[in-house]
Amino acid sequence: MKAAQQSEIDKYLLGATLVLAMVLGGGTGTGLLTDTVIQLVAVVTSTIVCLRHMDRSIDKRVFWFLLAAGLAIVLQLLPIATDATRSTQGILPQNVPVPGLEPSTISLGLGRTIEVAGYFLTLCLFLVAVLKLRFDQAYGLIPFFLAGVVLNLTAGLIQYSYSGRAIVTDLFSYDLKAGFFVNVNHYSSLIFTSIPIAVVYFIETNRLPVLALYLVAALLILLAAGSTAGVLIGLAITILSLIQLFQRNRAGILSVLGGTVILGIYSIGVWARLQVETLQLGYGRLEFARTTLDGIRDNIPFGIGYGNFVIGYPSYEKSEMIFRTYVNHAHNEYLELIFEGGMIAAVLIVVFVFLFVWRMLQTIQWPLHKAATLSILFILVHCVVDYPLRTLGVAMPFTLFLTLLFHRGLNKSASRQASEVAVDLNGELVRTAKQVQN
Repeated sequence: MKAAQQSEIDKYLLGATLVLAMVLGGGTGTGLLTDTVIQLVAVVTSTIVCLRHMDRSIDKRVFWFLLAAGLAIVLQLLPIATDATRSTQGILPQNVPVPGLEPSTISLGLGRTIEVAGYFLTLCLFLVAVLKLRFDQAYGLIPFFLAGVVLNLTAGLIQYSYSGRAIVTDLFSYDLKAGFFVNVNHYSSLIFTSIPIAVVYFIETNRLPVLALYLVAALLILLAAGSTAGVLIGLAITILSLIQLFQRNRAGILSVLGGTVILGIYSIGVWARLQVETLQLGYGRLEFARTTLDGIRDNIPFGIGYGNFVIGYPSYEKSEMIFRTYVNHAHNEYLELIFEGGMIAAVLIVVFVFLFVWRMLQTIQWPLHKAATLSILFILVHCVVDYPLRTLGVAMPFTLFLTLLFHRGLNKSASRQASEVAVDLNGELVRTAKQVQN
């Protein structure tokens, strides 16, 4: 009984942390008080859960990947910068007032990189803590996730019920423009990526009326948010989720997933086109990408340091593209990561995609894993034209999707059932090990 109660406490600790991140984590700026609170709470709760389950292991591939990514960040903080490790001579003169005082670290801004390290550590601890739970406990975090989405839907409904769009100020350390988010795109991303999980969860728990109400509310809020592409993506992901749920053979499932990627790229491309900045012709995501590529070519070995995009980008910006508003992100998560982390970041991205595809093929027959795969795919595609994972309100749910996909509990259960056979013993079915003949 005590162990069962402790398991429930672990679930509620992590679930409350997830909801907190989805309510307070909608800001995109650096040094936000709300993000600091979330990270402190997440580190404490995740550490408690990890310490309680030291005897439970996680997938070694996941462990080694997280370790490699962590070391990549630490490497940028070491005083090892030389001309061989960095080629940022075009950047340094603009940011170092006294010649000869160039930073000795690869990172051009230690404070920003340390902030990124804290952000990454928070997500890693949360991921490991959930992976150490039993699978039924990890599954039990889904209601917390859906509760966080419903809170955002409710906040959005209140805002959009005004004749003019209501922007809430002075409540958090950032303005609330859409639900609990400052960025409408990130808000929309949270909503439509929740649809596959909601479809599977409400169908498995036999709550079809609740599912219908959830889908209608989600699509209406996406429409109220003013994102035509968001509504199209929401409708598309709803249909794909239902198709995925009833697909049984591997070829059919892979076809749907392939269609998901194509549809996701097209839909989010339309989204980017509809929301492209209009300050000047050509001033938009395509120009950001071209400028970032210039920075990547000049800093390819080790990058300029995670979190230092705003320091490095202006050195490669064309004079005719400089306006009163400045570019704070590349609006392409992959290019920005490579600009900041160099070739090591590029390799880590490739390894992550490989691990994702490998695990997807392993778990393709289970409905919840298919739903998690859909949600992860749409966020990864969204990262091509935006930076949703720089927002804790999206990054924490994304981490939950990854834990659902990579959790080993269901594997052990399935393998145990495959190695056992039911035997009728006086009318009672008893499971026993299969006899293997050599």
